[in-house]
Amino acid sequence: MKYRKEVIFFCFLFCQAGAFRAHAQNMNNPYSVYGIGDIDFRAYNRTSGMASTGLALPSSYYIIDNNPAAIAGLVRSFYLVDAAATGKSVQYSGSPISAGNSSNKDFWIKRFGLAVKVNKIWASAFGIRQFSNVNYKFNGTKSIEGSATTYATDNEGDGGLNEYYWTNAVSFGKHFSLGLKSAIIAGPVNHSETLTDETLQSTIATQQQDYYGQAHFQAGALYSTAVNKQWDLSLGGRFEPRIKMIAERTLTVTENATAIVTNDLLKDGVFYLPNTYAGGIALKHNKKATFALDYVYEDWSSLHISDQGWQLISSNRLSAGVEFSKQKRIAGQAYETRFFQLGAFLNNSYLQIRNTPVREFGFTAGMGGAINGSFHYNLALEAGSRGTTKENLIRENYVQLTLGLSFRDFLASKGRKYE
Repeated sequence: MKYRKEVIFFCFLFCQAGAFRAHAQNMNNPYSVYGIGDIDFRAYNRTSGMASTGLALPSSYYIIDNNPAAIAGLVRSFYLVDAAATGKSVQYSGSPISAGNSSNKDFWIKRFGLAVKVNKIWASAFGIRQFSNVNYKFNGTKSIEGSATTYATDNEGDGGLNEYYWTNAVSFGKHFSLGLKSAIIAGPVNHSETLTDETLQSTIATQQQDYYGQAHFQAGALYSTAVNKQWDLSLGGRFEPRIKMIAERTLTVTENATAIVTNDLLKDGVFYLPNTYAGGIALKHNKKATFALDYVYEDWSSLHISDQGWQLISSNRLSAGVEFSKQKRIAGQAYETRFFQLGAFLNNSYLQIRNTPVREFGFTAGMGGAINGSFHYNLALEAGSRGTTKENLIRENYVQLTLGLSFRDFLASKGRKYE
């Protein structure tokens, strides 16, 4: 495969945007204080406007990898490069919220990937996507056991995990495919606490970093068939086994800027990801209108992860989406020029705080199409709400805009294009 200027441009753009992210981040995500941060379930691909509903949707000219088996549907003789970014605006409400911290904005690079149909039956893809993010800041007071003295505290967290993946899928005939995503989930989760004694004018700062790096696997299956001349049916399933994530934990403590403990290696931190089961169904009418439904169940309860005031509970997510494709015929073949999408989801998340579950729901709308023969785009707008104001918790009402860009072109080898 020879290198193309467009692919180099995409890689350069991604690297520059990724560097920018570290400086532009300013959103406070209050629920990222728990566990390994706020785990993002969204796909950030062509299905974004359908509430990321796509477990039964095969890839074709876009990288749709909600199900690892889906990339077997890619068109042979093409390679694809894609990237996605999102901007988010949030309004917070609840007892802990004041006028000075009632809203925030943020920008993130969410994914970058490359995929190719290697031969008639085998497709392969690799890339990086954001798995979780940690970004919170709050203050309060803390008392020392056995003493009536209280100290002002400032707590802050940052970091998060990325997923570095390699997906392979194989077709078995025209209707069935299997896929496996092999990944490394890695990154730092940083927590810091600053205690201030105004009487003694003393400040003690504690910084804890957990660095995770763990292999992770995801298996998928996809079955597609024609019901009749007008309708096509697809069924998809996905499974992710439970894994134990071990983190190298270091601690740094300073008092009035004087180091007391410096990068002291503590016992390893441990976190688990649960068994996850997911299934989807999709119907396509006349190759133009697509209707899809997904369900995902995550068995967090069996892990027994809890701490003072919170615990992780089994979660489930239901999403549905519809897409309408606008096409035109060139030389007797149908080519897509635009598509329009709507979607909705309900997510009973894995977090339960003060015996109150944290739930989320949202609605999406999207569109996309060709910029020219090689470049394509997809835009998705999402509006939703997460959390509650009960039990002194925080509700987030948000609007999020996702932009995806993809480039596709023929594979070339020794001057010959493969058909």
